[in-house]
Amino acid sequence: MIPGFTRYQAPSGDTYDYIVAGGGSAGCVVAAGLAQHGRYSVLLIEGGRKDVSPWIHITGGFFKALQTQDATKVVSEPEAGLLGANMPVPQGNVLGGGSSVNAMCYVRGQRQDFDGWEAGGATGWGYDNVLAKYKSQETNLRLGDPFHGKSGPLLVGDQEYGHPANRLFIEAAAAAGYARNDDFNGAKQDGVGFYQVTSSNGRRRSAAVSFLAPAAKKETLFIAFSTRVERIGFTGKRATSVEARDANGAPKTYRARKEIILTAGAFNSPKVLMLSGVGPAEHLRQHGIDIVADRAQVGANYQDHIATLCAIKFKNPISLHGHDRGLKALRHGLEYILFRRGLLTSNIIEAGGFIDTENAGRPDIQLNCSAMVAGAPGEGYQPIHGMNVNPYILRPNSRGRVSLRSADANERIKLEANALSDPRDVETLRRGIQVARKIFAQKHLFDTAEVELIPGPGVSDGKGSNEIDEIIRKNARTVFHPSCTCAMGSHEAAVTDPQLRVRGVEGLRIADASVMPSVTSGNTNAPTMMIAGRAVEFVLADA
Repeated sequence: MIPGFTRYQAPSGDTYDYIVAGGGSAGCVVAAGLAQHGRYSVLLIEGGRKDVSPWIHITGGFFKALQTQDATKVVSEPEAGLLGANMPVPQGNVLGGGSSVNAMCYVRGQRQDFDGWEAGGATGWGYDNVLAKYKSQETNLRLGDPFHGKSGPLLVGDQEYGHPANRLFIEAAAAAGYARNDDFNGAKQDGVGFYQVTSSNGRRRSAAVSFLAPAAKKETLFIAFSTRVERIGFTGKRATSVEARDANGAPKTYRARKEIILTAGAFNSPKVLMLSGVGPAEHLRQHGIDIVADRAQVGANYQDHIATLCAIKFKNPISLHGHDRGLKALRHGLEYILFRRGLLTSNIIEAGGFIDTENAGRPDIQLNCSAMVAGAPGEGYQPIHGMNVNPYILRPNSRGRVSLRSADANERIKLEANALSDPRDVETLRRGIQVARKIFAQKHLFDTAEVELIPGPGVSDGKGSNEIDEIIRKNARTVFHPSCTCAMGSHEAAVTDPQLRVRGVEGLRIADASVMPSVTSGNTNAPTMMIAGRAVEFVLADA
């Protein structure tokens, strides 16, 4: 089956056993898992279109995919921690969601993340529990037991290209004293190396391709495309229907015999809940919304990974600048089409590292390396031959909130990200800059570099330097990992219980990154698919 051209059944009628609201990474996993059981009818509702863009499926095309209708942006309120700037957070708006437009880095998180979830009340979500699900979902093309699977639907493999600049970064980091690591999901996360990716043979392995497409042959699976979920309908306290609008703005109501599983992500899952009457009671009353369940933490606890920039300019043209146009672009295209190799098989952000900057026993910084120089937040890349080595905070202390502007489902949410509002986050990024500069100073890169662009020569990165703090805040940006706005737990204040059932109502679960109690230490697509896979088990167990 050619990715993007899988034939899916359109809705047939208005009543199904299960309705999955949101066709991103999580929704594809949940809908596929329920449909493949074979006994139950499943409707998946996706606000975007099918994954037909070639930029989605070409590994090196993800920057292009982010510039199409298949991606949208949620923009925060002006952020004091960003010197008054807004923070745009890109989101997938297509079947597969983030897994169809992201950089494909496969990172699960640290053992301590999940053991911390369990210790905080997310019973049954310790590392040993989630490792079993990770392994069952994965076919790793190189690695095996005890940390990796060999028979799951998701192909995970090594980089197929390996840009020379990324190799220089790894050599320089090793020379700076940071251990090499060829498996960030193994015994330990610490070190530097190439990421494993959800890509093979130059093709993206999104959740839509890996999980949903194989389930398309099941007559029990139906998908409504370009249909935006607005509200959950309740009969008493039981969730029984989903109210939506199709591409023409026509209202649609679909009914669920058994359960509704909300998989709309860290922004839209709390939005749909609040529009449906499940959320902070006073906030809902302000907008004239009838209260179904007073859940104060819906939309609260917002977390995201925040990065800042470190960049050097190269003496020679060895970066990616200029390779997306003219004869170079033509050559890359032909090499990809004819031989399925070359630059277009690269995920661009090929290399990185996880560094413990405080000797605390676990990394607190992730470094992303790319052979290009980013512009200001919200802008494209600079026309310069150079390299970014951008540190980002793995476990932010800052907390934000998602809320409603009105009871109108067409109105965009209000995002108060509160990025870098906690001074400890700025201190962590300052240590990350020190790590990047230490790597830049090694012979492998020092002899290649012409000048440090960001933070810039002469800028002190020591504690108490107002200049470096301002540069950090000026260049701070999301790395697209919004989470934690419907956090699970065993305590009454949690939005969902550990089986992902929404507290205070019946027949409704959430299964996406919003249920994370705290954001995982690394890229969030793999944990999101793991959460969705476990949700399938919980739903079927209750069935």
